[in-house]
Parts: sequence; C-alpha cells; structure tokens
Amino acid sequence: MSGCLSFRDLFELAKGRPWTPDEERAFAALPQDARNQAVRDLAREAGIRGACVRIEDRLGTDGVVYTAFW
Repeated sequence: MSGCLSFRDLFELAKGRPWTPDEERAFAALPQDARNQAVRDLAREAGIRGACVRIEDRLGTDGVVYTAFW
C-alpha cells in the first residue's frame, strides 16, 4: 500500500474487510464532526490490528476542522 490512504483503506485496515456500499453511504452522509470521530475510531481499531495509522486535526481553508490520517 502506498503512503496515501483512502477512507476505504482505513476501514479495511480497521475492520479487516471491505466496507459495504451501505456503510460507505452512511459514512459519506455524516456531518464533519461525526466523520472526524469515525476516523479516530477507525485509526484506533487499525492500531489494535497492528497497522500504524497516524491522525491529526487540521483546520481547512474553509474554517472546518478535518481529522487527517496517513
């Protein structure tokens, strides 16, 4: 896997399986604060499974905080 992770990659690292279309739609529909929390939770789960995923909150140019991951 390259240095760039997609949300799909993060989910697979955390859950050990691909996400379903329903899970993908549900994630996409989350407000940003809930999406940020989901990213934090997935990164924590991925770490339990042995993956090294880093996260950091970053302020976007639109004034919204996004939880970045790599």
